[in-house]
Amino acid sequence: MGRCRSCGGILRTDYDDDAVSRLGNIQSGPGIDRYRVLMPTSVEIPFLGEGDTPLIHSRRLGPTLGLNHLLFKNEGRNPSGAFKDRAGALAAALALECGAAGVLTASSGNAASAIAAYCAAAELKCLILLEPGNPPNKLRQALATGAQVLPVNGIFGRGPEALQKLLTEVAARLNYYLAFVWAPVNPYLLEGIKTISYEVVAQLGDAPGNTGAPDVVVCPVGGGDMFAAQWRGYRELKRAGVIKKLPRLIGVQSLNAPPLLEAFRSGAKHAPSLPSAASKISGINVAFSGDHALAAVRESGGTVAGVADEDVFAMQARIGREEGVWVEPASAAPLTAIPKLLAEGVIAVNERIVCIFSGAGFKDSHLAETEAMAINERTPMGFEVEEIIRSLRAH
Repeated sequence: MGRCRSCGGILRTDYDDDAVSRLGNIQSGPGIDRYRVLMPTSVEIPFLGEGDTPLIHSRRLGPTLGLNHLLFKNEGRNPSGAFKDRAGALAAALALECGAAGVLTASSGNAASAIAAYCAAAELKCLILLEPGNPPNKLRQALATGAQVLPVNGIFGRGPEALQKLLTEVAARLNYYLAFVWAPVNPYLLEGIKTISYEVVAQLGDAPGNTGAPDVVVCPVGGGDMFAAQWRGYRELKRAGVIKKLPRLIGVQSLNAPPLLEAFRSGAKHAPSLPSAASKISGINVAFSGDHALAAVRESGGTVAGVADEDVFAMQARIGREEGVWVEPASAAPLTAIPKLLAEGVIAVNERIVCIFSGAGFKDSHLAETEAMAINERTPMGFEVEEIIRSLRAH
C-alpha cells in the first residue's frame, strides 16, 4: 500500500509549486485543517484541539547542560496527549473521503488513543489491534472513546511484512480504512505529523531575534514517522521560501531497540528489521524503523544516538522536577542524548536546539507510582500545624 510496486521505495505525496508557496501566507485556524492545501484530502479534517502545541524555552536543564537556546515542543498538549493526534485527525478525514465504514490500526498506545478519539468525532467505527501488556492508561483512552480493542499475540513480533499483510486483509474484509501510522504501510498520515515543523518555525519567528528554522531538531524514534515527517515539513518550508536553511535532524533510540541506530552506524542502504526489541520505553520499543527515517538523517546532515532505558527514566524525572513538564518516557530520550552529543561536538552551545516531547506523562505513568502508593498507604497526620512541620522535617 505504501510502497512503489516498481522500485519498492516508500511512496510520498507531492504538491505543486502554487500549493507549497501558500505556506508563507497561511493564517491561524482550527487545528491542522488550516494546512489542508498541503494535505492529501479535500474533506474537512475533524478538529478536537490538535496542533498549536507550545514551544517552551528551557528554564533550568538547558543552562545546566550548557546550552543557551534549548527549546521543547510539547506534543503532550494535544487532545489525546501525543503527537499522533495529528495523524489521527487526518486518518479520520481520509476514511470519510473514501467512504470507509471505520478505521483499523495496530498500536502500542498513542496511535490507538488518537485514532479512536478522531473516529468518535467523525462518527466512524474504530478497531485497534495491539500487543498484550501495553500501558493501561493508553488502553483506557481508546476504550473510553468507543474503540473495539483486540489483543493479538506477537502482532509486532513477526516483522513488518507479515503485519502489513494481516492488517490489509482485515481492513479489506471490514471495509475499514487502514490507518497504521508507519509510512511503508500508509504514507499519507505523515502529512498530518509534518505540521509540527510548520508550527516550530512560526513560533520561532514570533520570538525576538529568532527567525527561520532551528539549527537542530532532536526526536525520539520508533518507526520513524515523526522524524521523517518533520523533515518533509522543513523541506517544504524551504521550498516556499519561508526558511533559508534546513535543520539537522537527530534521532534518538533506546539501545535495547535500535534498528535505525544500527542501520546508520553500519552505513546500510536500508533500515532492516531486528529480530526483536526489548526496551522498557513503550513509545519507541519497536524492532523496525524505515528507510524514510534513514534518509532524513542523512539528507539533513544529522545523526542517530542511542540511550540506556534507565538514563531515560532518570531524565523523565528531571524534566518534571526541573521544568515542570510531565512527559512520557519516550519524550525524555532526546534530552537524555544531549550531554553526549554536546561533548562529542555534534551540537554547539549557541545553536537553537528543539527537543520534541512526543507525549504526556499520563500515557505511561510509572513515574512516582511507588511514591504515590506509599503516600496513600501512610497513616494521615492530625489537623495540626506542628505535626505537619515535624513531618516535613522528617522527610
